[in-house]
Amino acid sequence: MDQTVTFGNGNAPAEVCSRIDQFYAIQMQALDDGDIAAWVETFTEDGVFASNGLPDPVEGRSGLTALGSEAVARLNEKGAIRRHFVFNVIVEPLAEGTLRTTCYVPVFDTVDGVTSLTTSTVMRDELVSSEDGLFVRHRTVTRDDLLAKPGPGSAA
Repeated sequence: MDQTVTFGNGNAPAEVCSRIDQFYAIQMQALDDGDIAAWVETFTEDGVFASNGLPDPVEGRSGLTALGSEAVARLNEKGAIRRHFVFNVIVEPLAEGTLRTTCYVPVFDTVDGVTSLTTSTVMRDELVSSEDGLFVRHRTVTRDDLLAKPGPGSAA
């Protein structure tokens, strides 16, 4: 049986797709558990986190630590439990050892026993692979609620 799955402009073997799914599961659960040190370790030393929800991109592990710690503090203050769900992952192999992924990440918060969708996002990563594992070199998160709304006559 052919283990290659075609995505976008390239091919990613099924084992690569499985490895990426596992990577995101570990990364997001570390973040949701408030283990910011473990989350930050999933980025390269010079990793970048950019978002239309932030004034500027955050660069490097110290910046990522501050970003993650601030988010955990805000959630703790609200008494919220946060969960990130990664869906519809598209994998595109680039240069040797580099992958581009695009996926949907809805974010849910539970406060006082009530769970609600906090935001819907698209996450685009440039991942690098080494003998030590996968690492995010550059992440761009686009929040749907901050996008311009289509005008009249736009396709739905």
